[in-house]
Formats: sequence, C-alpha cells, structure tokens
Amino acid sequence: MTTALTSLKTAPFTDLPPPLGEVVAEYRIAPGKAIAYPVTAGQYVQIIDVAGSQCSDFLAFGGESYGDPLDATVTRTLTGLAVPRAGLPSKLFSQAMQPLTELVQDTCGYHDSFLLACTARYYEDAGYPGHPSCSDNFNRVLAPYGIAPRPGWPALNFFYNTSVDGHGTIGFEEPLSRPGDYVLLLAHQDLLCASSSCPDDIDPVNGWHPTPIHVRVYAAGQTFARAMGRRVAVDLPLRMTQDSAFTPSIRQLSDDLAEYNGFWVPQTFAHQGDQAEYWALRQRAALMDLSALRKFEVQGADALALLQYAFSRNLEKVVVGQGAYGCLLNSHGGIVDDGIVFCFGPCRYRYVGNCDTDAAWLRQIAQANGWSVTVETVDLHNLALQGPRSRDLLTALVPEVEALGYFRFLESHIQTIPVLISRTGYTGELGYELFVPPQHGAALWEILLQAGEPAGLLPLGMKALDRARIEAGLLAMGYEFDDLTSPYQAGIGWAVAMKKPDFIGKAALAAIRPHPPRVAVGLVLEGPEVAAHGQPVFAAAERWRVGQITSATFSPVLNASIAMAQVVPEFAELGTVVEVGMLDGLKRRVRATVGTLAAFDPSKSRVRV
Repeated sequence: MTTALTSLKTAPFTDLPPPLGEVVAEYRIAPGKAIAYPVTAGQYVQIIDVAGSQCSDFLAFGGESYGDPLDATVTRTLTGLAVPRAGLPSKLFSQAMQPLTELVQDTCGYHDSFLLACTARYYEDAGYPGHPSCSDNFNRVLAPYGIAPRPGWPALNFFYNTSVDGHGTIGFEEPLSRPGDYVLLLAHQDLLCASSSCPDDIDPVNGWHPTPIHVRVYAAGQTFARAMGRRVAVDLPLRMTQDSAFTPSIRQLSDDLAEYNGFWVPQTFAHQGDQAEYWALRQRAALMDLSALRKFEVQGADALALLQYAFSRNLEKVVVGQGAYGCLLNSHGGIVDDGIVFCFGPCRYRYVGNCDTDAAWLRQIAQANGWSVTVETVDLHNLALQGPRSRDLLTALVPEVEALGYFRFLESHIQTIPVLISRTGYTGELGYELFVPPQHGAALWEILLQAGEPAGLLPLGMKALDRARIEAGLLAMGYEFDDLTSPYQAGIGWAVAMKKPDFIGKAALAAIRPHPPRVAVGLVLEGPEVAAHGQPVFAAAERWRVGQITSATFSPVLNASIAMAQVVPEFAELGTVVEVGMLDGLKRRVRATVGTLAAFDPSKSRVRV
C-alpha cells in the first residue's frame, strides 16, 4: 500500500535541532494531525517536539501486512518497566512478542506509555462533541494500509506527563518537554509507524495549544550513542548520559549498564555476577568506576571562608593533603549534598560531591557575601580500588601509598599517568580513589586490572557496591537524605561542627539537635526476606508507624537481611524490637532488631587499618 505522504527531506527548518546523522526522510506533522510512514529494519526514527509541551502518540506495526502491532502488556511484562528507557530495558514488543523498536536516545524523560491516544469519546464526555482526536486521525492515515479502525488506539505517548498517585488515580499536567526535545527509536524490523500531533486544546496535555511535531528517519548502518537527557535545574543545560573515561573498557566486560547521575555505569559484569564481585571486595580487591561524582575547584582569597560557611565540617583543622567528609547545608538545616573537601592550600580546595547544582549553590553563597572566590567544574574521572589487598596492589605501583593515612591524599604518577590518590571510599573497606584526566582513563583501567589479577581483583558493579555501602552504613542521596533531612536525622550529626562561629543552618540545627524528629539506625531482620526503601517500620505488635526503611539488602558476610532506617528517637535504642511492614504493612510484618547504622564493622577498623 502507498499513501500521498510526502517526504520533506530537502525542506529547510530553522526551528529544529541539527540532524543527528544521515537523514533519508523527514516529515512535518501539522498541529492536531497525524501521519503514517514506513521505516525499514535498521533505520532510526527521531520524533521531535518542535515548540515544547506537545504530546505525540506513536504506533508501530510489524509482521506480514503489518498485522502485528505494538503491545503494552507484552512490553511491560518482558521489560519489567512501565516506561521504556535507554539501555538494556529499552525494547518495545509486539503482540507476537517480537521487538519492533528500541529507545536509543531521549532528551525529555517524562512520558506516559500505552494509555489510549485521545478519543472522540473523551471529548464528548468533556462537552466537546465532534472535536478531532488522535485515534480518529490514526484511523484515517492507517486505512490505506488495510488496518481496521479502532475507537481508541493504545499508543506510546511521548512528551506526555501523567502520574499515578498513592490512591491509584491517574492524573496529568502540562508536559515537561521543551522546544527541540526528542526521542530516537531504532527499528528492529520493517515497520509501518504512525505519529500524531495531539489536537487536544481543552486541558494541559499540550499547554492548551497544539503545535507541530517533526519526524526524521535516519539511514540504517549508523551508530548513535545511547543516552537519556537530564535537567537538574532550570538554569542548567540539558545533560545527556555520557560514558566515563573507563566505560569503553567496561563495555568489553559487561553489557549490563544503567544510567546513574548522568553516566552509564555497570550493574554487574559478565561471567561474574554481583555475588562474586562482592566477595572480591570483602576478601581481596575490587575496582569500580565512580566517575559520576562531581568535582569542583574552589579557589581564591575567600575559598576557606566560603566552605567554612557552606560545609558542615570545620575546615580550619584540615591541612594540605587532607580531606574531610561532611555535607553542604541549607538554611533550615537540610542536606543539600554530602561529599569530601580536599585541601590543596589556604586558597585552593576541591569539593567532590554528587550534584551539578552544588557549584551554583556555592557561587550563590559567595556572591551574597561578597567573597572573592571561583567555583569551577574540574574534568577528572575516578576509579575506586577497594578491599583488604588494595594497599599492597597500589603500593607496588606508587610506593608512597604505603604511608598514606586515612582521608589523606597525594599527587603522583602511575607509570606516566598523572593521578591524585586519596585514601577514601564508599565500601567500608580499606581502599583508595584515583582521580585522573579522562584521556588517561583507559590506560589506568588496564594497568590496575593487570596489577590486580594475581591477587584475584575483580571489576565491581553498582549492585555489589550498593550492598557493601548499606552494610557499612553509608548514605545515598534520595534514600538516606534529601534537602529536608538534617544531618542528625541522617546519622551524620558527628559531621556538623557546631562550635564554628557561624555556618548555614546553624540556628536550625541547634534546635533540631536535642531531639530530631527521627534518627538513623540499622536493623537486622528475622529471616532472609529483604525490605525495600520506603517500607514502614512499626512498634512491635502495635498499629502505629515509628519510622521507615531508607535502604536494605541481604548481607552475605553477616548472613542476614539488614536495613538502614530512620525511626523516632523513642525506638532507636540498641536492641529494641520493631517490625518492618511488608506488602501493605498489615498483612505481613517481619520482626527486626535495632542495631548500629553500620551493621558491618561499625568501628570502621577495616577502613582505618
């Protein structure tokens, strides 16, 4: 079947991002309309929101005579996700359980998947009989291909913005897509695709104003990096997921990578698994990529004044070559971020944290106080070499490491590679972090893997790392803390230097300190069942909640299910028996005993050895 669809391949468009590669067809969908278009196996489809906030429904048909359509139930069952994402769980499947397309790039990240495209009935029920709908538009453009009409088409809804609340109610707001946002799909077989520009002008689906959608089809045989777009602040540019300096080497050992904080990171490594990686860390040595950390150079005459005011620790006591763990604070005592400050001199420090927004926050404070200081991102990627044999491995390459103390750092070379080595980590083991310019990353990875092979070193992914950090009682942003959580609730009150003359949030923290609303504890559960973030903690045999789980895992070294939790102070005493609410917290509860936040090596003897 053919249609009158005309390619706009040669037409100039000044309202679009530049093409990603070789374009073989290009279509402009007028506001409130739809098109159907063929795509061959291996080609890529880019669906672009021209003006922002415009919903675009997507259909795909494969198989003989296009009789095998995209199917929501199959896709969600096989991927275990409600919304596709770039990476391994990105494929969209048909009713015959065959992959039709695959999500490669996505600059928006906020979509609904597989609700109906808007229907005539929706508008009739809302009091607009006869209003155009995406489903009716699809019926018209699909009819020439022999595809029977439907009153409502199940669709992949791009640039939409729906949510499901705690009561199961589906709601929606104005889309979060901005001008030029797009999704890029790879066709796994010859397909008939259909895309719409939603005609809805009666609610926030497109800001009450339909605008165009643009479709580009790219030639097969090209390679496009997998990436998700992240916008962490209104004044920061879009950041696409990137490889670290070590990712090309890691891809040779694993295809199980996931997006984390703007980087692709390995979850596990092939032919190992997270159990083997975990035991390598606890018994020998492990190597992991922590480049997703953000590094900021803080320099100037008032560098110390800025950090003394913004950071929880007293940096006057930190000497050159030393680092200090603590947190950036806000005015109500909440944790903006946690991280480490390294001292290079009285006018030069480096802050290593988690957030792109940390720099903007520090600049804002400096400007408000008239301080002479610059805060700039420094382009360093970093590996962590951790485990009981890490010192021996690294000392063989850099002899000065033998005498390097806890939370101290040095600058040296490994062969000809310049590195900063700090005796820090995120595992609860003796270990080091190595910061390196990106151009030397691949070489450093290979040197360390080869040096560690005789000792049984293994590369380690995020699954094993998360297990180790929970055992060690170490915090994760979004789990143990956010900007409403004080250090006294998160379990790092010891990192607040209340004797400093002044710092952000001091007055609020002085009020919170005597009796925080919750305090951080460790739990050891009875039995092997693993709790989950957000699950309630109850007083034993009582109806009322006394806290909630922040992180949980099964600890192989302790042979026990453990958790980190935040509970009201009255139930924080060591040995207190509580109950973790599984399911709805009513049908089943698991008894647990309150212990130290770090279930494994609470005295930190292993990291200090």
